Amino acid sequence: MQLRKLIVATAMGAGAVFGTAVQAQSDAPKQSVGEYASDAVITTKVKAAFVADKTLSALDIAVETNNGTVTLTGTVGTEAETEQAARVARDVEGVKQVQNDIKVDPAKAQAK
Repeated sequence: MQLRKLIVATAMGAGAVFGTAVQAQSDAPKQSVGEYASDAVITTKVKAAFVADKTLSALDIAVETNNGTVTLTGTVGTEAETEQAARVARDVEGVKQVQNDIKVDPAKAQAK
């Protein structure tokens, strides 16, 4: 089960990297290649940290990084999960700031 979660998180991280790369090519460059690559690495590390944390679901939380600022979005079952996600993200090397936009849906807590 953990291996499956790790594979999914890796695929999602890779998808975020490649999807953002296509978008970055069409927009005016706002970051250097080094900054962009660093943000992609941070995003992948945060997703991997979510996979490793047994209280969080990496599939419920989206991660986006811009200049070291990590933005978390998605929906979780409890406020404690929201706070745990922010703590886990803050502990990742390279994260300068965390913007936590995760919403709480009590129905998700009941589904577990």
